[in-house]
Amino acid sequence: MNKELLILKTLKMHGFRNLDIDQIFNYLETLDYDLNKTIYIGKINAKNERLAKYFFFRERFKIEINSSDESFHITEILDQCIDWTEFWRLLVIKKGFCCIRISGNLHSKKLFTFFSGPNILSGVSGDLSESIYEDIVFT
Repeated sequence: MNKELLILKTLKMHGFRNLDIDQIFNYLETLDYDLNKTIYIGKINAKNERLAKYFFFRERFKIEINSSDESFHITEILDQCIDWTEFWRLLVIKKGFCCIRISGNLHSKKLFTFFSGPNILSGVSGDLSESIYEDIVFT
């Protein structure tokens, strides 16, 4: 069954070992992820999971603004405005995100991988096309 999954091909293409892939699949299957709809988002090396989540998503929030004012630092402003714990909680609940630490790293930094897909925690709202604002009624 696993041999026909797109996520398996993606993981192999990104250089994951069979042992790593087995660990990832075990984690995803434990939370009842739909492996046919689960996508690989990326990976990062970090000292711990909290820093992995922070740096991984912070890097994806790069906002470039052409400004002659070199003191304009939008990333620093975002860092002060975003509650990263709440941000991650919403990603888990609404979009089925997960962060998996790959075991076997002997370095001070560990490898963390990120996935998204419908699972037991995300329920019906794990649909990637739904908005995080679905429960809010705008007037």
